[in-house]
Amino acid sequence: MKKLILAATCAVGFASPALAQEGGESNAKAGLRVEARAVYETPTVSDIDDEDDDVYKLGSAVAFGGEVGFDIAVSSSVVVGPYLTFEKSSVKASDGADYLKVKDNLAAGLHIGYAVGSKGQIYGKLGYAKLRLEAQVGALRATESGSGVQGAIGYEHGFGDKFYVRAEAGYGDNGRIGGINFQRRHAGVALGVRF
Repeated sequence: MKKLILAATCAVGFASPALAQEGGESNAKAGLRVEARAVYETPTVSDIDDEDDDVYKLGSAVAFGGEVGFDIAVSSSVVVGPYLTFEKSSVKASDGADYLKVKDNLAAGLHIGYAVGSKGQIYGKLGYAKLRLEAQVGALRATESGSGVQGAIGYEHGFGDKFYVRAEAGYGDNGRIGGINFQRRHAGVALGVRF
């Protein structure tokens, strides 16, 4: 009996989005999407000596990358789906030949959007991100990474049948790298297309 109830629940849950679209309701924000991104990022460090709560900027610079997502319509105005983002950073702090730089940021998680009018969408993202750093001191060079929760909110505006632009702001906590807490803040734009 338990198996029958579970099977019926799954069938109803998975069939609901399809029935909504078959009934004449459609969602133009559903489907595969691919976008190019440019963000202004500020990686920061905090709690360096385990006694203070100060936050120090590692630097600020532009990062370029892309995002791939697949959004499923759960109603005529709401979509939910997975996403994967990769951004190559240009943040670098140096002192002569010694330096610390951010190499890249990789994130994956869940995207949810709510349609505003016929062209707009307010969206949020919550996922897990991995920040990779490279450091050089004298002749020694090492690469380390830290990971943690990352979130973002933004607005999308469509033009034409398939293309859209986005403005987004987000924050990530990348945990401890080399015994130091790292965070990342970003704000930027994206140009995308839906298939």
